[in-house]
Amino acid sequence: MISENETIAVFGQFTYTYVHTQNTFTSPFSIKAIVKDGLITYFQFMEDTYASAASFHVGGEWSIPQDSDSAKNFTVSATLEH
Repeated sequence: MISENETIAVFGQFTYTYVHTQNTFTSPFSIKAIVKDGLITYFQFMEDTYASAASFHVGGEWSIPQDSDSAKNFTVSATLEH
């Protein structure tokens, strides 16, 4: 955790388990918050959303387009380590 004046930043990692599929993944996270008069007035949470989305899949894969050149697309597999 780092703070300067009213701004606070937190960095770490969580291990998530999607209960329905039992898919587990570990994601780094960061939080930025602004605190004024003891109250949080701004809160931003960031995580690995691709890993989070993949944990809901039970099979298959999907393609992520990079731009109009389909050769630059990449594929995300739903297979995760347990």
